[in-house]
Amino acid sequence: MTTMLRWSPFTPKFHFHRHAGDDLFQGFFDGATDEAAQAAASWVPAAEGRLENGTYVIQFALPGVDPKAVEVSLMDNVLTVKGERKADHDTAGKDYFVREVTYGAFQRSVALPEGVDAAQVEAKYWNGMIEVRIPAPRAVMPRTIEVKAA
Repeated sequence: MTTMLRWSPFTPKFHFHRHAGDDLFQGFFDGATDEAAQAAASWVPAAEGRLENGTYVIQFALPGVDPKAVEVSLMDNVLTVKGERKADHDTAGKDYFVREVTYGAFQRSVALPEGVDAAQVEAKYWNGMIEVRIPAPRAVMPRTIEVKAA
């Protein structure tokens, strides 16, 4: 699972994309997580996330995937996108010289900050991309408490 953190070119450890080996290594020490389900997927779509005018905008690259075959869910502040890119199994008369497109099931999960309202989440498919928009929770303002003399 990926956690939404502010991207910086100077801290590669916190990039939105992580290497699958890093997830496996981290999962070994952290115990079983949603990464176990993610590892069972055939492939993982590329993703980008940004904060835009108080809204988290997360895009997943899903070219060749039928948007009706994609499920977007939000549970316990974890956004999950899963589905399947189906292969054309009719290869008769086709003489491939290269096949690099991965087919099969996919799942990608992103941990979001506390307080995200699932009722406000919107997902749109356009030009091979699923774009999920989630209003960011209002920041909790610190409260100054007056200390009274006894």
